[in-house]
Amino acid sequence: MKSKRMAIDTAMILVLPLLMAYSLIGERFHEIAGTLMLVLFLTHHSLNSAWRRNLSKGRYSLHRICRTTLNAVLLIFMILQPLCGILISKHIYTFLPTGGLSSLAREIHLPLAHWGFVLMCLHTGVHLRPFIKRLPLWGKAVGAVIAAYGVYAFVKRQFPAYMFLKTGFAFFDYSEPALLFILDVLAMMVLFAALGWWVDRGLTSRAERRKAE
Repeated sequence: MKSKRMAIDTAMILVLPLLMAYSLIGERFHEIAGTLMLVLFLTHHSLNSAWRRNLSKGRYSLHRICRTTLNAVLLIFMILQPLCGILISKHIYTFLPTGGLSSLAREIHLPLAHWGFVLMCLHTGVHLRPFIKRLPLWGKAVGAVIAAYGVYAFVKRQFPAYMFLKTGFAFFDYSEPALLFILDVLAMMVLFAALGWWVDRGLTSRAERRKAE
């Protein structure tokens, strides 16, 4: 079961930067990648059913509240995002009725995608603690450098403008190799995964100190 979960999670990480490339990979492939991400997410959620069963059990510390809130918000985004994608589909789901919701779906698809990207990376970072603990010092240093560049890429690629509805369309430089865009996305993934890990580590340490008092 553990190896299956790891395979699903790894596949989601690999698909995510392709999804963010959107026009650079073509609309049809974007819809295929989005469908694959939805299937992977549903599989991921079913394999982690223990989380749902345990929601009403035990005490809610600040650490658990933060983790549960992140998971719940991410779940909402991971439902709304593919739903909007299906409503504005131009290739795969054109046979489905939109119920007059395609205009609204088109408006919120872009911010949902970028917020979902950030939340997914934060969620990944929260669960990376065992992996990061095993990293050698040089590996952590490389990760820190990549995360620092991720801050630059986050601004350069106009993510804040997309997230806060400052612009209604995604800008892509078609003269730029798609690989460079994907590398920037990977740097941002490292940035937010590192942020998720750092915050979770701080909350864990706080809980351990309070328990020792």
